[in-house]
Amino acid sequence: MTHGSRNVILVADGAPDDHFTAADLPRAVRRLCAWKGGSDGIYFVRDAADGTADAWFFNPDGSPALLCGNGMRAAGRLVLDRHQVDETVLRTGPYSFTVRAAGSTAQGVRQVAVELPAVDFTPRDPIVAGVAWPYVDQANPAYSSRRTVTALAVPNSHLITLVDRYDEDELVTTGSRVAGDSAAFPLGANVSFVQRLGEDEVFIRTFERGAGLTESCGSGVSASRATLSRLGLADPGTRVLVRNPGGPCRSWLQRTGDAWQPVLEGNATVMLRAEVGTADVLGDAPLDVAVEAFGDETEAFDALFQDNLKALRAAGIDPAVATV
Repeated sequence: MTHGSRNVILVADGAPDDHFTAADLPRAVRRLCAWKGGSDGIYFVRDAADGTADAWFFNPDGSPALLCGNGMRAAGRLVLDRHQVDETVLRTGPYSFTVRAAGSTAQGVRQVAVELPAVDFTPRDPIVAGVAWPYVDQANPAYSSRRTVTALAVPNSHLITLVDRYDEDELVTTGSRVAGDSAAFPLGANVSFVQRLGEDEVFIRTFERGAGLTESCGSGVSASRATLSRLGLADPGTRVLVRNPGGPCRSWLQRTGDAWQPVLEGNATVMLRAEVGTADVLGDAPLDVAVEAFGDETEAFDALFQDNLKALRAAGIDPAVATV
């Protein structure tokens, strides 16, 4: 069990079909993700002989997903550790992700940087119906009566709004409105509010499609970071400090051909390790297995997390956060 910015992700050794049949897999994922208070998803990771790996991500409901940016840091960290290298590549779907070790924070928290897919301001499948693309800093009454919005894909759909003052109720209302209006927003979308805290520092919170408010969304951070540069508010290469409710990270953009490829750098914390038998996962009894706890890593991240909350509260932001 790992987490990146408090997105709790299970990482399983091996491909999904190494352990479960296609028919059993959704139930197995649901059972595993309900273990120990619940996780935000699971990565299955199969190492290759050259030190790279293939990865498959599943949501807690058992459905497959293309990627989880925060989870990719944690999965990548385990591959880095296993092969004792500073850089590796994880492949998932049509994408390859370069993952690099990024040192530790002053609190002793291990950091990992992952290169995510290039952002797309002119997606083939329109995120907003009936508009001209690119759709940058536009007013849209279906979205908000008083806010402008930028739409882009990373490759999942995102709607980004810059605000002078973060209002959590407004974010929930806006995200729920988008989720309920398939005529205006045919794909659905993650909605992020971004408040600038300094020249190279921002607060970001995301209302995720199908999940609601989350403490951190890796692709939401990347989409917001790209929007800042698209609006001329940050040089693409500047490493912007992002304060999520789930913890701090840094993000910047590197040029890949004519596109911007976001890099997401933040914690990759291991909390627990356990061996769980396939028969136990597919059984009906509660999963009750011995675990190895990584208390030092948990304590180090908690210090970083509390420092982040203090910085947010000093800026007048007091987001609701869950107990992990």
